[in-house]
Amino acid sequence: MSVFRYSKYKVRIDPDSQKTQGLHVGDIVRRQYAGRERAVYSLMCVTETGTELVGDKEAPYFIGALLDGDEPQSGELLDFVRSTNLFDTARSGALYLTASDSEAPYMDVIDGMATERSLCYPVMNGGVAGVPDKSKYAVCGHVLQSEYRENDAEATRIVRIVRNAEPAGESSFGLMQTLEESVGHPERLLVSFKIRAFRDLSSVPLSFGYTNREKSDAEDILSAGQEWEYKLWVITVDYPAQYSRSLFLDLTESLTAEGDWCELADLNILRLSSVSAFGDAVKVRVGKVCGIIDPVFGILDGYGAYFQNLYATRNVNIAGTLTAGDENGFSSTFYVGKIHKNVIPDSLSCAFSGSMTVGTATPAGIGKSVRVTSDSRLTLQDVGWRKAHAGNYYCFSIWIKAEETTVVRFYQDEHLVGEQAVDAGRGWTRHKVSFPVRESGAPEMTLGIATPVPVLLSAPQLEPGKTATPYQATDGVLSYTEDYGAWFSKGGIGGTIQNPLLRLGEDGSITSRDGSFVINPDGTGLFASGRFKWSKDTIELRDVTIRWEDFDEEAQEQLKPRSVSLTGGTAFHFTDELSGICEPESIPLVPTEYNFNPESRLWEYLASDGIWKETGCNAAVFEMTPAFHGWEGRDVLTLRYTAVFRNENIGATHTFFKLYDGAPSYTVHVESKNGTIFRNGIVSTVLRARVYRGGEDITALIPDGNFRWLRTSRDTDGDRIWNDLPHYGREIEITGRDVWHKAVFDCEVDISTTEQ
Repeated sequence: MSVFRYSKYKVRIDPDSQKTQGLHVGDIVRRQYAGRERAVYSLMCVTETGTELVGDKEAPYFIGALLDGDEPQSGELLDFVRSTNLFDTARSGALYLTASDSEAPYMDVIDGMATERSLCYPVMNGGVAGVPDKSKYAVCGHVLQSEYRENDAEATRIVRIVRNAEPAGESSFGLMQTLEESVGHPERLLVSFKIRAFRDLSSVPLSFGYTNREKSDAEDILSAGQEWEYKLWVITVDYPAQYSRSLFLDLTESLTAEGDWCELADLNILRLSSVSAFGDAVKVRVGKVCGIIDPVFGILDGYGAYFQNLYATRNVNIAGTLTAGDENGFSSTFYVGKIHKNVIPDSLSCAFSGSMTVGTATPAGIGKSVRVTSDSRLTLQDVGWRKAHAGNYYCFSIWIKAEETTVVRFYQDEHLVGEQAVDAGRGWTRHKVSFPVRESGAPEMTLGIATPVPVLLSAPQLEPGKTATPYQATDGVLSYTEDYGAWFSKGGIGGTIQNPLLRLGEDGSITSRDGSFVINPDGTGLFASGRFKWSKDTIELRDVTIRWEDFDEEAQEQLKPRSVSLTGGTAFHFTDELSGICEPESIPLVPTEYNFNPESRLWEYLASDGIWKETGCNAAVFEMTPAFHGWEGRDVLTLRYTAVFRNENIGATHTFFKLYDGAPSYTVHVESKNGTIFRNGIVSTVLRARVYRGGEDITALIPDGNFRWLRTSRDTDGDRIWNDLPHYGREIEITGRDVWHKAVFDCEVDISTTEQ
């Protein structure tokens, strides 16, 4: 039982003073000053306000619950100021000015301390008991009905819980609010709400614990009257954080007859740390900005001004770099400054050693997110760059998302340059370390990350100075110029903003105003409205006259398409598996070469270990038999024929089957140049699925959408992410990023002529 029995104190204003009482119920107030012998600090929640007579004069007072810090004493300075309110959003902001705090002086505008980090703040009805949803009231039990109102004269965010005529049975019922975030020992939580009922209730059970009710962190009994009463329940979590938690108000013994009701309002569940510290609530800071942790820029340093919104009119003068980016720090609008800002080649790939690409969306809006499970390194620059910049300060920044709260250490080569605490509950957060570049004997300059738990990484940046600026994406081609320039990810060049001569697309393409000229991100493009198109390997001309006779014999020979086809049967039919009687006894496989005569021939079979092996035959015709050693106990065998002409390999494959009476008639076969088992190091492979009915290839009859690819490996979490993404079609390209150590790919086929 970990109900925190806080002390209450009445703080009264001297009736002879000119001060008035401006505090309200639910206000979080604090006092903080340095005495002669010690610093004094008290954090309280106002539970009641009023006036009383002292002699013949009225003296305003408030009653505060001491949440943290020193007990108020007579003779001490008892000046309290409001920092936020637990339910009144109109009283959630404050101005904090200090010259004595650490990293002072500065002035903060704070707001949203009690709401933005709230664990439960219902603003509507319709929640489901046991399902996490901080924004909805969740009523538990079929004998209850609920109604939601925005406000009345004394409360807001009101849920009315009414008993219906159905029999209750033995199950308990009431209000059950399940938290979205995990909490664990020894966190202290504040449960703030208002309550009233159809009659006075003296014993209403209230508990907080596991959602499945196996363990309870705290249990208590509260009362409710017919008028609104404010309740502040403070608890300390007893058990670890791995289990879901719920707040349960048990109304089983309180609402016993049809029409009985109870109302709750202004419910808020939050951590004590959310109202005791300002860090997450700072909207504006002027002065020394050290201590501000921004999701885009990380930890700020030095003097300056920090604004979440900035408006300026008239004259704005800037000397230096100008960057406009989105809320994630990606320069999605424009960048004007040094061209060579992010010095990491191909930061988009986030190519840490031993990392695995994940399907999680990147916080910067561009590039890849990767997962590392142990110490990893990222190549920053070469030896020459490190030597040339030794002693200069550079800032490394990166977005990190941790599966568990941990501490991540950063290394420049072998040198420890800093560490950062990563909170699992904060999601994607940008972290940075600044350090002077140091010499090393390492063959290249790297940034090492040491982590005891798996973490997700994205958008690394290394830039001059000690401050992280909005992310500048880089690919494999990195300019080393020290000149200044401009970069745009969207918009255009020339003409007007609304109608530029050249448009810059969101996908990185460049398009002319009339669409007659296009360059795509993959290097393909067109001129003259498509009459001239090109790709990496081909050029297509339309409505352009080129006569065959204009080419010489050598050019004509080079332009002729060369290919190979294989002709022959596909199936050996057995009456059963025991007799060994088979029709036919052999199947000749005949290749036909088009527009060339082969200089040599090679016949290979796909072995059970996924490797192509020679058959021992180099003849123009291959005679396949049921006894051929390449079957290796299987009923499906793929043969590959390769003809060599002028150092070019031209080939085709053919698949044989053994069919038995009574066996299923449909067979799915996966083909690949590198087999069906893939390991790290394979750069690119295309898997192709073929469907046979008996010996007949019916693949073309089945729509692409009926082929679904699945991955199985030791990385079960990665498999789940990979399999959740759509992988459909007869063919799929597999790269080294799809394989972690070892992976097996399967294809499920829905045998149908209609797409599923």
